[in-house]
Amino acid sequence: MEQQNKDNLPLFHIVISTPLGIYLDEQVYLATFKTSEGYRGLMKNATEFMASIVPSELYIEFTKDKKETYYVGNGIVYFKDNLLSMIINDISKEPLKVVNVEKEEEQQKNVIVELKIKRNLNK
Repeated sequence: MEQQNKDNLPLFHIVISTPLGIYLDEQVYLATFKTSEGYRGLMKNATEFMASIVPSELYIEFTKDKKETYYVGNGIVYFKDNLLSMIINDISKEPLKVVNVEKEEEQQKNVIVELKIKRNLNK
């Protein structure tokens, strides 16, 4: 018999694992996440799918009235036989601290410029 919730929505199984263990193990209606190729939404009976997850928001609909937003780090996702397996390095209901790569690169450039100036002064 097909698994459904009180809203008669077809459900599938989602398991989210992190280095700390299983974060979520539930029946859901819809899961939307961001891969390296963009956002992807999965529902029951979707085709087999595997991709890498990039830091972004993960949207899960358990029922029509119960929806959750999670913030995830890098990881992989695999969907087969109505089981969505996600292995991710970090997940939270609060935004994850994102390293500002551009700021770090700018600081590195400033150090290089400073070293060049000091070298020219010592000539």
